[in-house]
Amino acid sequence: MRRPSFPTVISLIALFVALGGTSYAVIKLPAKSVGNRELKSNAVSSAKIRPRAISRSDLAPSARTGARGPRGPAGPAGPAGRAGDAVAPEAWKALPFQGSWGNYASSWAAGGYRKDARGRVYLRGLVSKVVGVPAADDVIATLPAGYRPAMRSLFVAGAGASSVGQAYGRVDVLPNGDVLWVTGGAGEGDFTSLETVSFWTD
Repeated sequence: MRRPSFPTVISLIALFVALGGTSYAVIKLPAKSVGNRELKSNAVSSAKIRPRAISRSDLAPSARTGARGPRGPAGPAGPAGRAGDAVAPEAWKALPFQGSWGNYASSWAAGGYRKDARGRVYLRGLVSKVVGVPAADDVIATLPAGYRPAMRSLFVAGAGASSVGQAYGRVDVLPNGDVLWVTGGAGEGDFTSLETVSFWTD
């Protein structure tokens, strides 16, 4: 049997050393000794990552938002609006005063009334008994048909008088259209607000 040549011996020794070094690296590799420098490009795939091992904070900012998906299907149509919801209310009409009642002063809103498209009536203005002082059940004004409540309605009103100061009063509206001053500032220079008066006609 022929002895191996010197180059063959050297090649076999190099092969044994290489194989022995690789086995050592696989068996003796210290924990946490592999970093970005040791990993090849695309060496870590999604199949090699344990589920829920990566949180949102681990991702780059550009990867946290993601691309916008396609538009979803249109939802069902909403309910139809009530008739008259988009219709503007009537213009204000001058309040038809009774007796010696009238507007308090030109610097305040004048007495008026109107109805919206759904049938609700609104009153406004600061009124006063121009001659004398108001008494219980004084008729301030009478609303026309179509602007009257079905039942007697009671409202709290801001009121007062120069002789008694600021107070609160009560105003009632009757089914016949009478707007009554019930209580309030009964003195010279009285005033009563109608801004809180609002009711349905049916």
